[in-house]
Amino acid sequence: MKFKLFFLMLLLALLSSATVYAAGGPVNEDFAPLFTLSQNMITLSKQEDTEGFMKLARQALTLTAENYNNSMALTQVSGKFRAAKKAVSSGKFKDAIYALEDAQKIMQRKRVLGWDGGSE
Repeated sequence: MKFKLFFLMLLLALLSSATVYAAGGPVNEDFAPLFTLSQNMITLSKQEDTEGFMKLARQALTLTAENYNNSMALTQVSGKFRAAKKAVSSGKFKDAIYALEDAQKIMQRKRVLGWDGGSE
């Protein structure tokens, strides 16, 4: 009987320590592929290459859609990518560059986990 009680206490202690470790983990997001795509999209915007830009924009939007629920920043970045795609489709390449630069600023922002219910 004492062995079962000891085993149960040990199991509960391990489970509670595992949840504490998971909840206290740092917020690490890797935006390197999206940042590279945005740099390439800026280059194509400066060259006014609509077809190449649209191809990269579809890749970037697909990449953000795959991880959309995992990050608050991806919702903002995907909005900027959509705005850039819309600007290029209407021929406004400078507006697309501004939107992509805003997306890069969002991706470079340091993320701090807010425990008070706020997002940043």
